[in-house]
Amino acid sequence: MSADDAALLDGTRAGEQVWSSRRERLEHERTGTREARPARAPRSGHSARSERSASRAAAVEAKNTRREVKAKRVVAARATPAPTAVPHGMRGAFARLRGGDRRRFGFHAVVFLALSAFFGTAALPAYATSDTASVEGDTRVALAVQTLTGGGAATIQTVARDAFSTQEAAIALDSTQNNYVSPTVQALATQLMGAVATGRLVGSIPDHIPEIANLAEGKAVPDCGIDYRVLQAISVALAHYRQVGVSDINRRCTGQIEGAGTDSSHYADGGGHAVDFYLLDGQALTGGDAKSVELIRYLDPLVPAGSGLGQVGCRESMSLTNFVPFDDTCNHLHIDFGKAQGVALTQ
Repeated sequence: MSADDAALLDGTRAGEQVWSSRRERLEHERTGTREARPARAPRSGHSARSERSASRAAAVEAKNTRREVKAKRVVAARATPAPTAVPHGMRGAFARLRGGDRRRFGFHAVVFLALSAFFGTAALPAYATSDTASVEGDTRVALAVQTLTGGGAATIQTVARDAFSTQEAAIALDSTQNNYVSPTVQALATQLMGAVATGRLVGSIPDHIPEIANLAEGKAVPDCGIDYRVLQAISVALAHYRQVGVSDINRRCTGQIEGAGTDSSHYADGGGHAVDFYLLDGQALTGGDAKSVELIRYLDPLVPAGSGLGQVGCRESMSLTNFVPFDDTCNHLHIDFGKAQGVALTQ
């Protein structure tokens, strides 16, 4: 028995498959070896080439993308107009504005300025003030510049205000009989009310200051008018004293009947043709005290001839030019224009 036959026999003994011939067994072994051989791994060189190809393709794609982005930026830059140069003086917050923003800013600025001007003008007070209340009379600023001369009823008064000049007939100055207030009278009354506002001109009880206030407001109140010469006499007193007190002007306005009664210049012919001074610089007047005499000397050269002067028995005899003295109580200084020959004081 040959070795192959012995091996074939051994395989049969071991429970293996029995081959009919040696050739069949060899064919079987060749086929089994081919099936059991593992799959060949891919060659490393081919894989590296594939990775390099993919990397190059990605790089090319990225480069093309960058070129497209750059081209779009160039097109956008050409389509956008170049910004205009901003002058040096306009640098800052305004320099950051461009195009439509700057136009809107300019429009809003114009609207803001227009509204500011409108409301600023509307907010202005509708009244005027003056420094007529200064302590020293020489520093007062007259609201009316008057050229006043004594004479007959035909005397013309000139008043200048705000660079506008007008002439008034003398009869127009008499607010005790007229139903209107002349500009000259109103201007002087306004000046006196400036002194009232600072306490330089004070009233008494009953108070006659409201009669001056009516004229300052241009109101012709029946039975409450004041002779223009009375207003002037008060103004002269304020020019020389820090404080002036008046106790009587138009008694018709306050309903007073005292002293000479209805024949008094305080009451007759519409009332308001006389004034009683009771106080000068805090000192009560008697008509014969030093301040009363001093005021008489200030007024005598200015009043029209025939003007009345009370308290003749309250002082020593005085040499007077225009005043005509008469008796009166010694608790004030009475200045009377009821029979005066001129329509105004000489200034």
